[in-house]
Amino acid sequence: MYWQTLLFTLETTMPVILLVVLGIWLKYRGIVDSAFVEASSKLVFRVSLPVLMFMAIATADIQLEQHLELTVFVALAAVIAYFAAVGWATLVGVNVVQYGAFVQASFRSNLGIVGLALCINAYGDAGAVLGALVLAVVTPIYNLLSVWVLAQQGQAVNWRQQWVAMAQNPLIIAIVLAVPFSVSGLEIPTMVARAGNALASMTLPLALIGIGASLSASALKQANRLTWHIVGLKLLILPTLVGVAAWCIGFRHEELAVIVLMFASPTAAAAFVMAGAMKADVKLTANAIALTTLGAGITVSGFVYVIGLLPLV
Repeated sequence: MYWQTLLFTLETTMPVILLVVLGIWLKYRGIVDSAFVEASSKLVFRVSLPVLMFMAIATADIQLEQHLELTVFVALAAVIAYFAAVGWATLVGVNVVQYGAFVQASFRSNLGIVGLALCINAYGDAGAVLGALVLAVVTPIYNLLSVWVLAQQGQAVNWRQQWVAMAQNPLIIAIVLAVPFSVSGLEIPTMVARAGNALASMTLPLALIGIGASLSASALKQANRLTWHIVGLKLLILPTLVGVAAWCIGFRHEELAVIVLMFASPTAAAAFVMAGAMKADVKLTANAIALTTLGAGITVSGFVYVIGLLPLV
C-alpha cells in the first residue's frame, strides 16, 4: 500500500515539477526569454486554456445537481481563506503598505495552471471536469476579494469595470459556453473536436514551462519574514484547514482530492498583475509567487501522499 501510494504521488506531482524545472533550465540556457514567457502566457490564458476548459466540460456528462455541494463549499472556502489571511496579517502586524499584497498572495491559488494540472494528472478527465468547476466558481471570488483588499490602500476601484472584466474573462466564457453542450448531450463535430483537443494538449506543458522560466533565483535571497509567513499560510495552513473541513462535511474520493489540490496550489501569477495595477507591493508578491511555486512541489506531494495513504478517499 505504501509503495502504491508513493507511486500515485509521484505520478501526480512529478510531471508538474519536471516541467517547471525544465522552464527554469531553458531560461538559464537562454533558450527562452522574458518575451517568450509573456507571449506564451497570453496564448495560454486567451486561447489554449479556455479551449481546454471548454473541451473538458463540453464532452463530459456532468450532473450539475450532484456537484452543487462542491461548488457551494469551494466558494465558502475561498472566502474563509481570505478572512484567515486577513486575520493572520493582523496577528503578525503587517504594515499598511504591504497589507494588501500579503493577504492576496496568501489566499489566491494558481487554479488554472498548477491546480488543474495536478487534478488532471491524478484523475484524468474526471479531474479536469471537477477542476474546471472549482475554477469557474472560485476565480471570480478571488478577483473580487483581491480588488477589495488591495483597494484598502487608498486606490479607487471602478467596480463596474471589474464586473465587466470578469464577464469578459476567457476562462469564464469558455466554461459558460461548454455547460449547454454537456447538459444537452450535443456533440462537437469531429474535426472541431480534434483541433480543440490538439490545442488543449499544449496548454499545461506551455504554461508550466512558462512558470519555471519566470521564476527568479533572487527571490530566495530577497525573502523576508512576511514572505515566509505567506509560504506557510498558502502551502500548509490554509489547504490543511480546507481539507479537514471538506472531510468533516463528507467529501470523499475525487472531490475531496480536487478540493485539496486546488487550494494547495501556489500563489497565482495573476496576483502580481493585480498588485501592480493597484499600486501594491509587487516585490513581496513576486517573491511569494516564486517561493510558493518552488515549495509546492514538496507540500503538494505530501498532501497527495497523505490523502492516498489514509482512508480519506
